[in-house]
Amino acid sequence: MSSQITARTGLAVIFAMPYAGNCEVLETQLRGVSKRLTNITHGHGYIMKFLNLVLIIALVTIAFPATAQQDKRKRIRERSDGQRNYGVTVVEVPEDVASQFERLKPKALLYRPIESTQHRLPLVVTLHGAGGGRRDIEQKKWRGAIAQLLKAENQQYKAMLLEPQSEGQWDPDSLEMMMDFVIRAHPEIDLRRIYCIGYSMGGKGTWEWAMNYPNRFAAIIPKGFIPDLSKIDGMIDLPIWAMVGDKDSKPRVEGISAMENVLKESGSTKVRVSVFKGANHATASGLSRYEPGVWEWLFSWNQ
Repeated sequence: MSSQITARTGLAVIFAMPYAGNCEVLETQLRGVSKRLTNITHGHGYIMKFLNLVLIIALVTIAFPATAQQDKRKRIRERSDGQRNYGVTVVEVPEDVASQFERLKPKALLYRPIESTQHRLPLVVTLHGAGGGRRDIEQKKWRGAIAQLLKAENQQYKAMLLEPQSEGQWDPDSLEMMMDFVIRAHPEIDLRRIYCIGYSMGGKGTWEWAMNYPNRFAAIIPKGFIPDLSKIDGMIDLPIWAMVGDKDSKPRVEGISAMENVLKESGSTKVRVSVFKGANHATASGLSRYEPGVWEWLFSWNQ
């Protein structure tokens, strides 16, 4: 009986191939065709065996790609809708300022809502990981954190987003100089709501920037990094959400755990940590982007 059901389903998939781009239509066709095939396949064992193989091939080559295509179209549609609500410009720091930078490139991407009823807008700074500074800045447009912010469920959060680039480890003093320039050029930035997010080298950069300039940010999200605890006293009142995979390197996992303990022992009530089960340094990066409640938590803080 089970082989008959499997076989009928296999034929149903074949008959429903023209509808593979539409999952709802595909499901309807599968059910209808499956019923009509009951008499066709009854009593023909060799047909059953053949259709078992057909079913496997059909499901892999038709059903799965159809769903993937729908998901891809949805993501493109969401991003396209979001891009209509945002503009992006390339910020270029003048030579007299940029000449003082250590490894920081003078150009950065700045995203801004095209229409907003808010007089002042929060600013999120995102720091890339190792190797992220090698790409041409034009190739980085609409990638990274902005892609998450453009998702339908996040479009309620109207914020500016700054993406600088570095040719090596992030230098807090250089970042601070760039930030001062951006703030002067954009008085609409709400100085009470400036945030920083980074992964790996970017997580380390986020942490060290906040450690050296603890009054700069309303909240930070450093991920996949080894925290320096030498100047942690100034960060006790700073909201921090750190993230790491439990299969990441031992110094990162233990370092973030130690950071949490030290801050809490020092009186912090604003530190939290997400540990992704079974995730290494590479896979935790993807998981951290989809951690529920990140944007809501971030924008809930102000100075």
